[in-house]
Amino acid sequence: MTTDTDSIERPPRRGRGRPPIPVHERRTHLVGVFVNEAELTELRRRGDAAGMADLATYVRRAVLAQRAPRGVVPAVNVAAYQDLARTAANLNQVTRHLNEGGRLDATGTARLADVLDRLTAQVRALRLALMRGGDDGDEG
Repeated sequence: MTTDTDSIERPPRRGRGRPPIPVHERRTHLVGVFVNEAELTELRRRGDAAGMADLATYVRRAVLAQRAPRGVVPAVNVAAYQDLARTAANLNQVTRHLNEGGRLDATGTARLADVLDRLTAQVRALRLALMRGGDDGDEG
């Protein structure tokens, strides 16, 4: 006995798993590089800092400059950047006010002095961090 559902064509079953990589994108050549223990440790550290657990992918991208690996920004740096941005925004507002012919009263003068003091301290800290370069273990 035939039913209406027997005559319906079903789509072919699809394979499971990851689709195959196109032939021109397959990696078929191995490039061997010898490194010493310290170099291997440094490569792994940089790969981890870039958020890449796969060392081969990190090295390939770094060498070929494909989607250059970026380091994970520590939370303390994000907080410092945000604080510096707020201070710079405050300074910009005061500067704009003065450039437009505005005046500062005693409160405004005190606020300006406070903003300038904070900005000066933050710029000094930034300059010291830049002068240290990679000495503190951070890259870039």
